[in-house]
Amino acid sequence: MKITTLSRGTATLAALGLVELGFSVLAARLADRETTYPLYLAWYLAMGAIWLVASYHVTSNPAHARADLRLVVVVAVALRVPFLWTDPLLSDDIFRYVWDGRVQHAGINPYLYAPEAQELAFLRDGHEQNFAGINNKDIPTIYPPFMQMAFFAATAVSTSVSWMKLFFVLADLALLFVLMQLLGALGLNPVRALIYAWSPLVVVEVAGSGHNDALAVLCLMAALSAIVQNRQSLSMFLLTLSGMGKIVGFTLTPLWLRSLSPRALPVMPLVTVLLALPYASAGSLAFRGLTQYGLRWRGNDGLFHILYYLTGSLDTAKIVVGAFLVIMVLVLVLLKANPLRSSYLTLGAILLLTTTVHPWYLLWIAPFLAIYASPAWLYLSLSVALAYHSAYLATPGQPWEDLIAVKLLEYVPFFVLALGGLWRERGALRAFIGLNSPP
Repeated sequence: MKITTLSRGTATLAALGLVELGFSVLAARLADRETTYPLYLAWYLAMGAIWLVASYHVTSNPAHARADLRLVVVVAVALRVPFLWTDPLLSDDIFRYVWDGRVQHAGINPYLYAPEAQELAFLRDGHEQNFAGINNKDIPTIYPPFMQMAFFAATAVSTSVSWMKLFFVLADLALLFVLMQLLGALGLNPVRALIYAWSPLVVVEVAGSGHNDALAVLCLMAALSAIVQNRQSLSMFLLTLSGMGKIVGFTLTPLWLRSLSPRALPVMPLVTVLLALPYASAGSLAFRGLTQYGLRWRGNDGLFHILYYLTGSLDTAKIVVGAFLVIMVLVLVLLKANPLRSSYLTLGAILLLTTTVHPWYLLWIAPFLAIYASPAWLYLSLSVALAYHSAYLATPGQPWEDLIAVKLLEYVPFFVLALGGLWRERGALRAFIGLNSPP
């Protein structure tokens, strides 16, 4: 009887996977933020509907067989294939990755010059398409040293955009296996990794646009897996790689401190220095790009939009956000919250409070949903695709502007679902942050 039930469950997952794959093929053909965006969005949401059903299936039926785990992996790979060979028409960040790699292969520190600098003019010859695709050519790179090393490694093989996308898809699939291991260590069925593996957000933003967050998030989840297994020095090494891949990884460092012995503490500064040394010739110039990003970018913001409206000042709103995040992290440290739960909560708060929420930023929360299956975050993982409306509606050459009505559709249901969870738990914060799920 048990075998029949499991077989039926496997058949259900297989059917859902096939349907989502069909929608994936259609979405991949239309993934363009400027021309076919409405049609793409329709198929993307269709993928999302199937994903939500499959996610419910694996969380409500915990006794899945090993065959289901293999199915999750096979479908995950299949979902990514249609997007791998498409042009990155939702985001152009990947052109900067290729450019930074080529700059390094020319023996030049990527932090020294912006792409449009005359010193780099010779790199445009024969690579006009790559140069044309780079956004904000007047700003030097914003990516930290470990990510620069990844660009260098990838472009040592090929300078094609397709290869760069595949490079980060491999990191994305490695993350899937790390997540399965972590779920097993937590006493959860690894089949729950489907929530990450079949997520339309992950499929589109990594396989479709090639976003490098996949590598930094891989390092973060590997660090969490290591700390769960009490491998402290390895965990700090991996957390440092995450932070040197994308700065957000470093914001989680205090959450680790109560779980570490003194001998593990020097790992982060040591690894940080070693990774930074090859780029040390840039000095303070290494921070120019990141500084400009912090000063100039704002878009698709959630709670920050409200803070800005209430304070009337971007600087004041940023100070409020910074103070809140510092206090929150200190409280979590004082409460001795474990790194896994507190990282989930902190990353969620950052996403809700930051000045800019590009769809791919939610890649940082995506793997946590396999552990803490929050309906609110599952919804936002889909609705964040609405953020591309500003590019679709923009006049060529003009800044993108968010429509308030679209942002309300994107965010209001998220907060309704979050508050609904609080109400069902009669005010227990556990519902909002997902701590009602083990562990």
